[in-house]
Amino acid sequence: MDEPTERCRPAILRFLSGVVLAWVVPFLPGVNALPVEARVVAGVAVLTAWSWLTASLPLPVASLLPALLLPATGVIPAGVVAPWYFHDILLLFLCGFVLAVGLERYGLHRRFALRALSLFGAEPRRVVLGFMVVAAGLSMFVSNTSTALLMLPVALAVLDRCEEKDRAHLTRPLLLGIAYACSIGGVATPIGTAPNSVFLGQVRDRFPEAPSLGFGTWFLGAFPLVVAFLGISWSVLVRVAHRVPARSGLSVDDVRTERSAAGGRTSEQNRVLFVFLLVASLWMTRSGADFGVVALPGWQTLLPNQIAGTISDSTVALLGVMLLFLLPGKARRTGALLDWEDCRDIPWGILILLGGGFALAKACEASGLSAAIGDSLAGLIGSTSPVLLVFLVALGVTFLTEITSNTATINVLLPLMFSACVAAEVHPFLLALPATFAVSCAFMLPVATPPNAILFSSGRLTVFDMARAGILLNLLTAILVTLFAFYWIAPIWGLNLNEFPSWASVTPAEVGPSW
Repeated sequence: MDEPTERCRPAILRFLSGVVLAWVVPFLPGVNALPVEARVVAGVAVLTAWSWLTASLPLPVASLLPALLLPATGVIPAGVVAPWYFHDILLLFLCGFVLAVGLERYGLHRRFALRALSLFGAEPRRVVLGFMVVAAGLSMFVSNTSTALLMLPVALAVLDRCEEKDRAHLTRPLLLGIAYACSIGGVATPIGTAPNSVFLGQVRDRFPEAPSLGFGTWFLGAFPLVVAFLGISWSVLVRVAHRVPARSGLSVDDVRTERSAAGGRTSEQNRVLFVFLLVASLWMTRSGADFGVVALPGWQTLLPNQIAGTISDSTVALLGVMLLFLLPGKARRTGALLDWEDCRDIPWGILILLGGGFALAKACEASGLSAAIGDSLAGLIGSTSPVLLVFLVALGVTFLTEITSNTATINVLLPLMFSACVAAEVHPFLLALPATFAVSCAFMLPVATPPNAILFSSGRLTVFDMARAGILLNLLTAILVTLFAFYWIAPIWGLNLNEFPSWASVTPAEVGPSW
């Protein structure tokens, strides 16, 4: 038998073993009591996740399994599944990739890299820490997706500056550190990640008498959690998952000398930098922020109502893309900064990968599988100690969101958790608060979060690289969220998670359930 056929055999065997596993899952105890649609979706989710983890199919191809199997099994029509593969956030991804092409086309990413190295130092561990701090800080106010898109070309330029030996030690912890820091940093503010806003919105709808949680209050509670988790994640990446040396052959003096020798920016570089900063600043200031004492309106609120409600971060990114194709530059065909030929190497497969994740999340929600998982979590109330219960919820949500959208997951689970806690006469935030923090922290799979997918799109990481460090960080997420929820966040917010507050029994007659 020829060599290509021999190489194909392990992939076929891995895929068939996943088919067997997906066939067995719907008949497992607990799963077999669910509706047929939910059982089928569970099997499809298992096969897709198995194919991602084992690389039995190319990742973009494996991501198309829901598009094939959901209609083929009669669960969801093909015409319903297909639009799930081009979510609004995928348009943001595409625009972000084009912006990154502009930075690389004119060498701005190398200038950023030299500036970063001169500030953070050239030791590999300090490089990883510096990039993680910057990524976490940006993602507190900019979407984690946008932050990852901004940081990736800078990180790649730093890696290209390193000697081959140093690059081998630095690549995986640096890229993983940026991906993880983007997700961790978003927890610190109400606008940092969508689940935070979902939590606050559902609390306002469900419990109108509950104490208000403003921007400053949220930040005081969540920021120390972010700082602690950032430090622990950095230690895990550079000391446990990957042995990163303390020294390297890269000299800060050499970096500063090269930076001085580069001279001033060209007019084309200034135009690309203008577009880049314009998009970044519009991303940062689109939504308002309430600091308790001072409320800062976002520019979106200044627009007419019929426009303000229809734009998103992808709209801002599209503006930047259009400017890159209109402003004068060095593109050979059009004389603009970019032409379409410059975009040939955009990682289109990553868009399909994310589309598959959105399709699975929608299928879990539509089939009732997410609701069933939420019911099983709520059923633990009353039979488990509060601390252990919070740990189990945080752990379960962290692993659940590896294959489901964190926003979709929290939208489904929060109402169930609120209802179950009120029925059991425990604090409504007992399960909802740790779930909200944990759902933003998924580190094992590229599809788990947009930052994971973006850094994975560099082609310098494997699924195993992400899973090896991610499984330990998922466990640490549950531990940290449990400790901070009881011993820091709840006291700072004036909550007692062991008591049933009087405002929880007030039913808003005029406000229906937000889900």
